[in-house]
This record gives sequence, C-alpha cells and structure tokens, in this order.
Amino acid sequence: MIFIKNNIASTRPIRSYVKREGRLTKSQLHGLNNYWIKYGLEYNSKIINFEKIFKSHGPIILDIGVGAGESTINHAKLHPENNYLAVEVHRPGIGQLLNKIESAALKNIKIIQYDVMDILNKQIPNRSLSQVFIFFPDPWPKKRHHKRRLVSQKLIKLLKEKLVTHGRLHIATDWKDYAEYIIELASNDSGLINLAGENNFSPRPLWRTETRYECRGKKLEHKVWDFCYGLK
Repeated sequence: MIFIKNNIASTRPIRSYVKREGRLTKSQLHGLNNYWIKYGLEYNSKIINFEKIFKSHGPIILDIGVGAGESTINHAKLHPENNYLAVEVHRPGIGQLLNKIESAALKNIKIIQYDVMDILNKQIPNRSLSQVFIFFPDPWPKKRHHKRRLVSQKLIKLLKEKLVTHGRLHIATDWKDYAEYIIELASNDSGLINLAGENNFSPRPLWRTETRYECRGKKLEHKVWDFCYGLK
C-alpha cells in the first residue's frame, strides 16, 4: 500500500488489527504496572534466546492473539513442560493475563506486545517453535477488509520457517468464509500436511480450551471450524 506525503512515497504495512483501547480497569492497570517487568518482553530486533528467558529447556509454543489469555493460562497449567510465548497488542487483555499468570505462579509464559509479523521476522529463531496456536483471529468480515486477515500466505511462509520439523499449526475460527479460505490456502501449500486429511476440517481437539471468543460465536449460532496441520 503506497501513500504519498510531501511528494515522498512511503510504504506502510497492512496490520491485522486496529488498536481501540478504552479506559483500563484498576485491575488491568495493576497487572501492567506490577507484573509486566516479570513476564513481559520488550520488542527489539534481536533474536530471542528461549532458554535464557524461560530459564529452562522445553518445547516452545507460540500463541498468537491471546486476548485475556484464558486458553494460554489453561494450557500452561496443564503442560508445565512447555514454554508459551503469548503475542497480543491490546493492553486490557495483557493486563488481565499478567494478573492470571501471577495468581497461578506460572513460570512458563512470556508476553510480547507487538505485531506478530515483525516478531516472526526479527525475533523468532528458525526451527525453534514446536507448535503455533491461532485461535479465533479477527475475522474482518467485510470483503474490503479481508486483506487485513492475519492468516495469509505470507504468515504461513514465515511459520514454516520457524516451526521445527513435524511441528504443528493449530487454527480455529467461527467464520465460514474465513475457514474456507484457510482450507484453500493450506491445501495449496506443499509444505503443510492436513492431519485430518486433504481438504478436511479437524474435529475439535479435546485439549483446546474454549475461549470467550468461541463462546461469543456460539451464542451467535456460529459453527466452529478447527484446523490441525503438520510441517513436512
């Protein structure tokens, strides 16, 4: 997308989100002010040393767009052997997640507040991620906004570089046209294996925690589609 300002052309990336932050609650502010220093990672252009930040060696799970982190928290509790890197851009959700991490005394979650495309390009080592979760990304339902959707050929290419051999990519959405697009995108990618069979959706994994976005979709009588892909 090219914008002209003062006769100078500049390129601005299309983001998959728009920050609309209302007033933070006292609880959210408490989390941000007191616990970010313990569990937050500041974005920079340096490659992350996962063993150093987690102080342990274990599978790395990248959880993209975690909201208030219900799913992240539950998975981290059930699998203390894993380390979770949670990505979220909205401060209210981050504040809530920080409070939950502190309350549960979890040591296997770190949070980055930045665009995941930049994080993947600059900070994630190649062949370092065991799994990637993308649960209920913003559907951007209007056709003119589809270019903002997170799941794209560009994202898939990056994730394939970052996942270990036989790593896993898990996606869920409650928007039918988004689901159909994801199936088509992945089916045309020779580097991914659909673990449910070619052109099939996956059964809902028993291990996937229900999020508030999923609950909201169900209240609207939306069907939920899951995808589980392996890296060849």
